Amino acid sequence: MRNISKILAVIAAIAAIAIIGTIMRWGKGGGNSVGSQTNDEQTVQTPEGAERGSTSAAKQIVRITPPIQPRRGPTVAGATNENPMPPNATAGIIADWDEKVNDILGPEGDEKEKSKKLIDLFPHLPPEGQEEVAHHLSNLVADEDYAPLSNFVTNSALPEAVLDVFVEDVFNRPNNIKLPLLLDIAQDPQHPRAGEAKDVLELFLEEDFGSDWTKWHAKMEQWLKDNPD
Repeated sequence: MRNISKILAVIAAIAAIAIIGTIMRWGKGGGNSVGSQTNDEQTVQTPEGAERGSTSAAKQIVRITPPIQPRRGPTVAGATNENPMPPNATAGIIADWDEKVNDILGPEGDEKEKSKKLIDLFPHLPPEGQEEVAHHLSNLVADEDYAPLSNFVTNSALPEAVLDVFVEDVFNRPNNIKLPLLLDIAQDPQHPRAGEAKDVLELFLEEDFGSDWTKWHAKMEQWLKDNPD
């Protein structure tokens, strides 16, 4: 009987150890696996988390793509919703200028009247139109009517090609027109023919007063008195 009691005691001890081992395995395994998966699903918010998480957790990561914004054209200075484009800077330029010039020159008529119309048209012409009209004015405008052209020949803001036409015409005018205009041109450092104008004055007056324009003017006045046309 004692032997049987010892055997039963050993069996009971082994069974108890097995039960304890099973309970410990449950604590480390099956029961924790659900909790672990839940935690992963709750904490996986970043790519690093996705790498550590389970497959089911990784599938829950959603890529958020920013909405595509419509492409906008380049911004134009001065543009608004009410005024999508700025005012046309060349609004005063006549597009069909060549036709208008031909209309003025075509019919028979007084050259003085034609030149007056061309002078009025001149500020509204593109550079190529101004150059062409400058040639016409050089031929049409008489010496006694030259005064309006003086505003063009001394205007250093005009294209150089246009000024060349007017200055060449000045060289062919009488001295009482030519020398005062050359003096005005020589005093303007922005005028492309300023240096040439000063050289011509020096040839006529046989003096070089540098930048003393008062002396230049006095000498020119005296020279014109002594050398009338």
